[in-house]
Amino acid sequence: MRMPGKVKILFLASAFLFPAIVSAQVVNLKEIQEKVSEYRKRLDLAGTNGSRFWLRLDSSKRPHRLYIGEAFMQADAAAQEEFIEVFSRFLAGHPEKNMLIDIYDPTTNKWIGEYGFGGFRLFN
Repeated sequence: MRMPGKVKILFLASAFLFPAIVSAQVVNLKEIQEKVSEYRKRLDLAGTNGSRFWLRLDSSKRPHRLYIGEAFMQADAAAQEEFIEVFSRFLAGHPEKNMLIDIYDPTTNKWIGEYGFGGFRLFN
């Protein structure tokens, strides 16, 4: 019964004697907010009132369901991937983080692609 107590004391003592080397990371919230605001402006221009890359977002599900428009399907692969990446970072609320997205065709209501840990891909 005394062993676990000794182990705890030894562990706590080693934590104080050998502190972990942690590099401090400076987080500039203003820069993050500006970048996310820039993403929002780009997405507004690409939305239903703009070039119609996307029509609507269903955020009640996880991953989010993004219903894409005709302009998205007519764009080249690089433009599609860039658009989805920007949308993912906007949803994550951070320029260095991504949110999982399922891509849906609004006319058929079918799942046609995804953006996640494996990157961007369309099934068709």
